[in-house]
Amino acid sequence: MLLGKYVNRNYADDFIGYIPHIADTLIIKENNQFESPYYGKGTYKLTYGFGGTRIELRYGDGYSSANINGEKVTVPNEESFETSIDRIWFIGNPQILLFDDLNQYYEKI
Repeated sequence: MLLGKYVNRNYADDFIGYIPHIADTLIIKENNQFESPYYGKGTYKLTYGFGGTRIELRYGDGYSSANINGEKVTVPNEESFETSIDRIWFIGNPQILLFDDLNQYYEKI
């Protein structure tokens, strides 16, 4: 039920770093894979509990390299965040919450 395309809503507020502040489409795929223009390709993990369903999105290429003073330096560039999946009164389209206070979320289309 969670597989499919999601578009972000109410993305104008831009003071939160990991949230897209432009129109974005998140595609949740099988085999715990996802992609979007904002996050790129990544993986997700679902957990279930009494408080509802949670999703963790992990994205990034793994490592970035740079030469600093002739020495190659490699640093990880993976990021992740965890949030809730909401479905108001069990009707309507599922929503992946980004920032609840500002009503920012991805909505399944």
